[in-house]
Amino acid sequence: MFLRKHVPITFVLCLLPFASIAKTPFGMAGCGLGSQVMGADGNQVFASTTNGTLANQVFGITSGTSNCLAPSKAAALSAQKKFISDNYSTLSKEMAQGDGETLRAFSSTFGCKNELYPRFASQMQNSFSKIFIAPGVMAALDVVQEEIKGNEELVSGCSLVI
Repeated sequence: MFLRKHVPITFVLCLLPFASIAKTPFGMAGCGLGSQVMGADGNQVFASTTNGTLANQVFGITSGTSNCLAPSKAAALSAQKKFISDNYSTLSKEMAQGDGETLRAFSSTFGCKNELYPRFASQMQNSFSKIFIAPGVMAALDVVQEEIKGNEELVSGCSLVI
């Protein structure tokens, strides 16, 4: 009786930390044709079955198609996640001020050219309330990505925006 009640609760509680993972264009089934057909919120069993049956994930991963990130983009996203996670407190202070070494280093994780740093810092300072109102580190990264994508100058000068 004890297990019937507590195992499902424990299972759900173990999954909660994964709710803050940064947005990806695919769900738990991973990238591939199944993710394009079902989307990130679609039935992941069918997406996984489609991916497994057609064996298209390997091609998608190596070519950067089918919602799969190219290896350089995947590495950049991983570096961005680690950087914002490790430097969250300092980064929030420097974004509020609009300058700082940590903020400059953060811009480099997006592949931003050095001459664009003042524009990047200004954009982050202007968007501070949007970035840090989001709950969690990964949600903040999602907002930073969207803010960069919303600025034509930064999109063209930052090569590692996902």
